[in-house]
Amino acid sequence: MTLTTFFAGLLPLLSWALLLAELALALPIGYLTVVTAAALLTRLPSQATASAPPSSTTEPLRFVVLIPAHNEESVIETLLASLQQLAYPRSHYQVYVIADNCTDDTASLVRSTGWASVYERCDLQRRGKGYALNWALTRLAEDGVSYDACVFLDADAVVEPSFLQALEQALRAGLARGEDLQALQARNTVLNASASPGTALRWLALSLMNHVRPLGRTRLGASSTLTGNGMCLTRALLERYPWEAFSRGEDYEYYLHLVEQGIYVRYVPEAIVRSQMPLRFAQMRSQDLRWEAAEANTSALKRASRLLRAGLQAGDWRRSDWRRGDWRRLEAVAELLTPPLSVLLAGTTLVLLASLLLRWPPAMVLALLLLLGLSVYVLSPLALLDPPKGIYRAFFFAPVFVLWKLWVYLVLRQSQRQQRDWLRTDRTPA
Repeated sequence: MTLTTFFAGLLPLLSWALLLAELALALPIGYLTVVTAAALLTRLPSQATASAPPSSTTEPLRFVVLIPAHNEESVIETLLASLQQLAYPRSHYQVYVIADNCTDDTASLVRSTGWASVYERCDLQRRGKGYALNWALTRLAEDGVSYDACVFLDADAVVEPSFLQALEQALRAGLARGEDLQALQARNTVLNASASPGTALRWLALSLMNHVRPLGRTRLGASSTLTGNGMCLTRALLERYPWEAFSRGEDYEYYLHLVEQGIYVRYVPEAIVRSQMPLRFAQMRSQDLRWEAAEANTSALKRASRLLRAGLQAGDWRRSDWRRGDWRRLEAVAELLTPPLSVLLAGTTLVLLASLLLRWPPAMVLALLLLLGLSVYVLSPLALLDPPKGIYRAFFFAPVFVLWKLWVYLVLRQSQRQQRDWLRTDRTPA
């Protein structure tokens, strides 16, 4: 058998293997395309009438704002200043900073404001944001702090003046529907998006994860995720489902627990919180490791299997009302199993190049459709939001950004598997 004959016989096998790879990519990309289309449809005029604001005689809801902080003296004052300027009755929100294992002046700076409270925690065994939140919520209950809902903010964040107003309006809409176990997620975006090409690309990435996807999922009747920064949970919900999420991705872990229990996380795009993104490579590296670090004893497939069983067992498939609770569980499986954008972009590029090399028309057509679907998804924030200055120039740096994210996801994150301590990102103050 000659070498030419060997490759000729191998060609059909390679073609079908390529087609299977494209079909595997088509599942998550198809899901993202549907979610993106639903998000874009929100631009169309809606027939639904907006809920009326509370009357002047209605007692405002009471909020507690919890801020976990680990050596955040360089940025905490900026967040406190923005909270002091909220267009919300000052008597109806209390701010608590959790100075968790701090070795700097975070606690002193909070006390010097004269209006914000600080909880100092020192526990070298149970370290991390999840443990800090669990401890602080227990302290609030022990101290008899009265509140209707708890808002969680990162120390490097800045909130819009209407932040609590938007959350209150969403909570009141839920209460009008008879819902007291409510979970809300504000729009979590970038504060310094125009500072560099890297921050502009992070604005694009966070807009996809924290706006396009929750906006589209909400339109489809599914649940938003919780992103940690800008979460709002009612006291009734926290009492029914206490915070017991201690992994590196504690917010996502708690979101999955809520969805498994049939609780819907509602996205509130009108409530806006912005966070600083790193400017230097060393800062970016520590942040990406914290975001992407693999968790020990955690399997996406096990979580997906649990959600799938809960969705299939709880629903009555002979009736139309199974969609209300169980559709959200099943949709959460699709969200959970969707690979990172960098993996999808790399995979689509590879199958497109392979289809061109093999010159097989079906594979080429499918590869182009995959590329089209991803392009619509990636560019959708430019249609839904006001893009920051420099975003179009930043696209020239996108290939390097994607390669870096791939390296973090496939290689570097494995070295952080067992570490649950704070991986703090050094920040340049705004």
